[in-house]
Amino acid sequence: MPDRTDVLFVLRMAWRETRAAWLRLVFFFICVSIGVAAIIALRSVIQNVRQVMTREARNLIAADLLVESNRPLTAAQQAALEPAAQARPILARSTLVQTLTMMRPGAGVGLETARLAEIRGVDAVYPLYGTMTLESGRPYSHTLLADHGAIVQPDVLAQLGVKVGDTLIIAGQAFAIRDVLVKETVQRRGGVSFGPRVYVDLDAMRQLPVFGFGSRVNYAWMFKVADERTLTDVEGHLNAVFAKTPVNVVTWKRLEDRIGNALSVGEDYLSLIGFAIVVLGGIGVWSVTRVFIQQKLQTIAVLKCLGASSAQTVWTYVIQITALSLAGCVLGAGIAAAALTAIPASTLEALRLESVHLTVSAVGQGSLVGLLVSLLFAAVPLLEIRQVKPLLLMRADTAPTARRRNWRSVATLAALAAAIALVAVWQAGSLKAGAIVTVGLGAAALVLHLASRLLVLAVRPLARSRRFALRHAVVSIGRVGGQTRVVLMAVGLGAFFVLGMRIVQANLLHEFSPASGNSSPDLVLIDVQQDQVDGINRIAGAHAANPPKFVPMMRGRIVGVTGKHLTLATSREVQDHGAGLAREFGLTYRAALEDNEKVVAGEFWTTPLAEGGPGGELEVSIEQNLQRNNNIALGDVIRFDLAGRDVAARVTSVRRVEWDNVANGGFVFVFRPGAIERVPHAFVTFVTGLADPGRRSGFQRDLASGYPNVSAIDVREILKSVQDILVNVTLAVTVVGAVTLVSGILILIGAVAMTKFQRLYDAAIYRTLGASTWRLASMVTIEYGLVGALAGVMGALGALALSFVVSRELFDIDWSASPGLVAGGIAATAALVAVVGLVSSLDVLFRKPLRTLRTE
Repeated sequence: MPDRTDVLFVLRMAWRETRAAWLRLVFFFICVSIGVAAIIALRSVIQNVRQVMTREARNLIAADLLVESNRPLTAAQQAALEPAAQARPILARSTLVQTLTMMRPGAGVGLETARLAEIRGVDAVYPLYGTMTLESGRPYSHTLLADHGAIVQPDVLAQLGVKVGDTLIIAGQAFAIRDVLVKETVQRRGGVSFGPRVYVDLDAMRQLPVFGFGSRVNYAWMFKVADERTLTDVEGHLNAVFAKTPVNVVTWKRLEDRIGNALSVGEDYLSLIGFAIVVLGGIGVWSVTRVFIQQKLQTIAVLKCLGASSAQTVWTYVIQITALSLAGCVLGAGIAAAALTAIPASTLEALRLESVHLTVSAVGQGSLVGLLVSLLFAAVPLLEIRQVKPLLLMRADTAPTARRRNWRSVATLAALAAAIALVAVWQAGSLKAGAIVTVGLGAAALVLHLASRLLVLAVRPLARSRRFALRHAVVSIGRVGGQTRVVLMAVGLGAFFVLGMRIVQANLLHEFSPASGNSSPDLVLIDVQQDQVDGINRIAGAHAANPPKFVPMMRGRIVGVTGKHLTLATSREVQDHGAGLAREFGLTYRAALEDNEKVVAGEFWTTPLAEGGPGGELEVSIEQNLQRNNNIALGDVIRFDLAGRDVAARVTSVRRVEWDNVANGGFVFVFRPGAIERVPHAFVTFVTGLADPGRRSGFQRDLASGYPNVSAIDVREILKSVQDILVNVTLAVTVVGAVTLVSGILILIGAVAMTKFQRLYDAAIYRTLGASTWRLASMVTIEYGLVGALAGVMGALGALALSFVVSRELFDIDWSASPGLVAGGIAATAALVAVVGLVSSLDVLFRKPLRTLRTE
């Protein structure tokens, strides 16, 4: 047990050492603070979102219990649903019906155009929970929807050029705009919104011609109950009623749990980003501690000569590093707080947040990770203090070398790896994810270290150059203790993130650009009935340069599978199985493959099937990815629910589909034509030759007037929206890369500070031998320019590999190396590192040599 004198001695020495060397050490702990800030900020945002979302779970569905279906309930189902509302203490019940259809301004108002809209019909009880905020400031009342009234989102006014009081034509019927919706209760749950929302009276909506065959209408029945016991009772009853149907039953409690679990997983995985940045700072701490201890060997020997024990000396530097780490954690919390205040209001609104603040849990976790990583990475270099002998003052050859490794060092390295793995598991909330991250970090560090060694060796021949500045710059790069490899790893990793995401972004934007190819249609029409084909052909002839393509389509769900490896007897088992089988599919039939399809197993038919096969079964071809994910084999029988009909089909072939060609064969299931054609179906229509916005607007206007049941999706507008999303996503990832790059630059500045004394001595010798300040500046610029170029090359090579894998394997799109972007990234990295290195070395360049030599 150390006595009070020992403790005071250690504290005094730690304070003296910190005062003397804090400026050289601070940059590395700023790197740690950036990683800590990332963890705190990301966890705080998600914890704020989770608090709001779980608190408002009732408002998200506007009910205690919600029953959803994409088709009306049958009479039997309605009869089964009624007891839940009558025999149990149900306080209120509401109905919502939603569909997509075309809208346009009334005569004499707005613009001469038509747009797709999401129409919601609600009854007088809606909403059971939450509020509808209107632009006028008056409270929402269902009377606003009476007599064909409508409440619209602001986008309706902008797209159609209308205002409150004007008339809106929806599916051929006139509605008066009564107010503008600023905030609503029930947001869209999943999927992509193809148009702004319009609220109308439920009875008025039922009069619209949008409920015919092939229409996409979603129904929701909402219930308000007295207590949680009643909620559990009603949920159990309804789940039993709809067990063998695709009807979905959701309660606010289950939604709350689902949201909480999903956000917790997201929080853990996103915090790994900050953890990786902290580890990068930890590598810098390891490097700087090693160099710092090497520079302090004589000081340590003096302390031991004066009676200080190895333990006291080690604790001196442990306390010093702990203090700097704690300061870095405090700085990280401050950076996180500043970052949260800089979040745009539009982002907060999208996250349903009025404001965002730091949470105690996030600050605690981030600070603890920063402190642990700093101490863990500093532990190995600090153990070298035990090997320093007082005899070092008399004989320099007694200094410990980096090659000497005793059992304590090996044990410490093993403990370090295990501790980092445990911290990663803790942050990821998953043993598997933590192990993957640890192995990934170790593999990345090894690859970057080996690559940096190879690149340093690659420039070594330049040491024979006739140019003085270049020759000595290359020699400085290979200097022992110069930390070139650490800087290469740190800066190269940042360049890797930034360049990789920018190359992926360029490939994605090119893929989703309307001008990138001719395969994408300009408009997609859905719910085209068989007797409307000729009329739509006439409208297309007046506006489009090319005739439209009509593809038969029916919508259905899988309600059973009987196969060699997979058997699902009911639709409930299909839903529980998931894996892509539980969703609604668009189905078609045809006698030939499209250009973007290829059979990889089985045999595709060439003639129609007059009658069903053995047992009345039809034949169907399945897409390769869904077949692989669910282990469906040739000969398996899949049962579909098509417009209320139970249809069985045997899998006779497997197709590989190129999904980037949306105008051809974009179907998971294709039936053999013939008997299947007797099932009622509509057409999806692809219209090309409408690149001009005026032509598209004219086509949509005539379509809305003549065929109000047909919905037109403007593909070009969708592609623009996708491009905006891609820009925002890649911007977010690029920010992470930029933060990593900043950490690398700070490590570079710290490396310059740590080698300052050696550089001062070298500069004094060069100046004494006649080198000018300009020549010394050239040496420094070339040295750091080469380091930056090498880091840029390392980052670019990794970025090319990353972008190739992400583009080809994840997004399944064409890959381009973007040579201009890569070259610019390498040049920018080299220039940045050169400038930072030169600026950080200015005091070395202008210091008088005599002052330096007198101190030696």
